[in-house]
Amino acid sequence: MRALPFALVLTLVFPTLALAQPVPSGPHPRLFMSAADVAAYAADATVSGSPTATAIAACEDAIAHPADQMTRGGSDGNTWPLAAMSCAFAYRVTSDARYLTQAIASLHAALDDDQTVGDHLGCVAGASPDWMAWDGSPPAPPIIRTVTHDTGYPIRWYGPFLALAYDWLSGAPGVDAALLTQTRTCLSAWVDYYAARGYHRDEAGANYGAGFILAQALAGVAIGNDGGADGHLFTGAITTYRDVLIARGLANAATTGPAGPMVGGDWLEGWQYGPLSVLEYALGARVLVDNGASLPEMSDWINSVIVRHVHGLVPTGDAQWAGGGDFDSTEPYPTPNDNVINAVLVGPSSDQAAAYAASLGTSPRPGFPVYAAFAHRRAVTAMDYRATTPPPATWFLARGSRAIYARTAWDASAFWTVFQSAPALVSDHQHFAASNFVLSRGADHLVVDSSQYGAPNTLETNAVTLDSPQLMNGYAMTQTPWSEAELTWARASDGGVIAARSDLADAFIFSSSPSDIPFAQRAWVFLPEGQIVTIDRAHTADAAHQMHLGFHVNTGGGGLALSGTSASGTVGASRIAIHTVLASGGTPRIDMPEHLGDSSSCTTGYPSGDCRDARFAVDIYALDVPGPFATAVHVLDASAAADAGATLGSINEAPYADATNNPQVIGAAVFAGTHQSFVLASSAHEGAAGATLSYSVPGMSASRHVVFDAPEASDGTSSVTTSVDAGRCVVTITAGSGGGFVGHPLVFHLDTAAGACAAMDGANVPPGTIPMGGTDAGPRADGGTVLPGADGGTGTPASGGCGCRIGGRRDGAGALALLLAAAMIAWARRRV
Repeated sequence: MRALPFALVLTLVFPTLALAQPVPSGPHPRLFMSAADVAAYAADATVSGSPTATAIAACEDAIAHPADQMTRGGSDGNTWPLAAMSCAFAYRVTSDARYLTQAIASLHAALDDDQTVGDHLGCVAGASPDWMAWDGSPPAPPIIRTVTHDTGYPIRWYGPFLALAYDWLSGAPGVDAALLTQTRTCLSAWVDYYAARGYHRDEAGANYGAGFILAQALAGVAIGNDGGADGHLFTGAITTYRDVLIARGLANAATTGPAGPMVGGDWLEGWQYGPLSVLEYALGARVLVDNGASLPEMSDWINSVIVRHVHGLVPTGDAQWAGGGDFDSTEPYPTPNDNVINAVLVGPSSDQAAAYAASLGTSPRPGFPVYAAFAHRRAVTAMDYRATTPPPATWFLARGSRAIYARTAWDASAFWTVFQSAPALVSDHQHFAASNFVLSRGADHLVVDSSQYGAPNTLETNAVTLDSPQLMNGYAMTQTPWSEAELTWARASDGGVIAARSDLADAFIFSSSPSDIPFAQRAWVFLPEGQIVTIDRAHTADAAHQMHLGFHVNTGGGGLALSGTSASGTVGASRIAIHTVLASGGTPRIDMPEHLGDSSSCTTGYPSGDCRDARFAVDIYALDVPGPFATAVHVLDASAAADAGATLGSINEAPYADATNNPQVIGAAVFAGTHQSFVLASSAHEGAAGATLSYSVPGMSASRHVVFDAPEASDGTSSVTTSVDAGRCVVTITAGSGGGFVGHPLVFHLDTAAGACAAMDGANVPPGTIPMGGTDAGPRADGGTVLPGADGGTGTPASGGCGCRIGGRRDGAGALALLLAAAMIAWARRRV
């Protein structure tokens, strides 16, 4: 036994928090080991491959391979704490003394040693402080060494796993007071260190912070006031949830206004990092709620995680959106991760949300089997969200990540897309890609985000980027880590149209210097027949400063054929065609990445704005449009490979233009199946249409119209009047007044000229709804999802869409300041 002398605790001086909640003080075990839990685990252990059986097998493996237990498993490995937790769990479930012996041995190694059993460089007195904190601050006392490797990443193993081991081993034969005292001292020291100086400790939506937050919660409950502890770990965990996750991560979750990054259940670092992180948040919330904390916002959040997860699945269900952040695979998308399912089952979710989760998981569930065993205890009847009656909405808006998830149906052959326009909200792993999007048809992923892990630029994505005079060297040709881009509009109509607008002007901020781009927008429309229309406009300094567009097509490199201003190719059973309907300059071309691989291969440092590499082979339909007023309209047309595709044209050219060439608008005409669509925007300077916007279209068939930049009244509505002129439908749009057509953008339908071109407003379709309430929450006062109001989120909640900034300028939590200091370190990590 190598216990720490009590006096060593005094070397750590950290403030404690006033007790605002009764501190856990009951008998051990306190965590997930009630008599009912143990009985359920014991029954589960008899089922081959079950979470409990898998957890016990992990302990058996540690016993059978003692040589593997002699080292930590790398500088930030988890061999010892994982074995300590797994074997303590196995002992509590089976009472087998072999498991207890191994649990005690692994606990000693995790506490005493750093890299090799017996090195005596862990959480013990006398170990030399030969390391330096990630932020360059002076070294802390040596007993902190264990959790300081890799900028503190091991806190997510050593904190939670050993907290559970401490709880489950307390009172067991051979676990004496000295070992328990040492465990309390080390856990307290590690958590207190991280709370004061840890990497991303106070940043919501950061995977590093998620590991710490779970450590703080589990240690707080496991230790409580044992041995005269003052309970500050427990009260500190509640404070962290309220001040970091709720106040920042879930800012304005239930109201209008700028949304925190967690609102809507998305993960901006990407879903390589998200699954374990949301599980850690949910598990920590569960133990705090079970011990008296009131965290209803966390219940609402974990409910949103499963709804977003379902919408994020591709039509075939075997892959998911990577999340707009780092992903280190040569596959287009990651496979679904059951840590997300387990998070909803184990967290303080509603039974409805848990039922949705239960319908999607697999058994055995991957990840840490002990955590999965906790989730396996949730007794709910599985309910497939996609098969509910009435059918759920086919789109979802994650306000925090500024992401729209949309599909044409819930079957495996549907069209599926994601459009995202987020500012820089988290400081690790989020790519600089406001206005990015992807498109799939069934199992065929057509337009993809093939950007590499650690990709420090916009050109590797499908987002718009510009030449900014103040951005030079590595920052040239890319959005920046100071971006304040926004998703300003998001709307779905009853005709199956999904429309949005990305405001990119503030994506080119450089440190404390404002963006020098006065105007940049992407209007984006997803049509239910399988087309995406983009209208991109930007105001740059001069002709030499260009707008750069690139659509990454999954045709394998060389499979996209260019013909004039259009290109087409096949992916599986699908055809994808890209058409430049209008461009104020430039010539389309097909580029291919110079380098392929799952990690950034750019050689010019961080960032590398001109890098065009990819994780896997793609063809890039590229267009560089000269300034100072750059404009481009594109239609991306997806269909079955044998189909001819849509009939396309410009609203400014025959047969769609009138005699004056429709001078007040720009846009595309799309005829697919039996549906004629027009997607339009103002041709005025920076889209400022003025008091009236007019145009005409052929009136031989009914048509749907999506109009950006329409004149509108203060309530966001527009007046749409029509007339017939020589067989054409003439549309005149002015500001509405109390009852006009809904805007942001306008979506309406016109009858034929024979039907007097009668106009009918497209009704809003609300996005997918989130089950409210949970084990710690009742019905919310507003009755459901609240979307932002008009004018920066200060107006009346919208119905099914929004005409405002969904987010806002990020709070000054210091996350972006960390990015530059640790960029090369943080972006190089590959964690799952």
